Amino acid sequence: MHWAVRQEFDRRAGARVAWGVGLSAVAAGLLLWLGYLLLAPYTVASSPSRDLECESPLAHGRSHTSPSLCAGERDWPELVGILALSVPTAVAGAALVVSGTSRRRTSAHVFAILEMQASEVRARGKK
Repeated sequence: MHWAVRQEFDRRAGARVAWGVGLSAVAAGLLLWLGYLLLAPYTVASSPSRDLECESPLAHGRSHTSPSLCAGERDWPELVGILALSVPTAVAGAALVVSGTSRRRTSAHVFAILEMQASEVRARGKK
């Protein structure tokens, strides 16, 4: 009986850890995308025949302060929005990983105690 309950408990804990790892991977992807948008140079179509080369928003410690085609292409609200999406996702992922891992360890501890108690009962019965 205990074994079936433990397997189900471990399966649920494993699913929780898997969801946590998945959410953490999504958060890492969002943060990598944000880093790319902040650090990579890019081009903007200024006219049908010519592209305008733009520096990254954080190039040489300065950002786009004057309104230009470059400043409008990588707008700060979009970048902050990506950051705002990644933080709760990372927190939820970390919480799920910690929760699932602690459930597994607690389950192993409880069942080890049950096994020790059963062993003590068997040892007392032999005397």
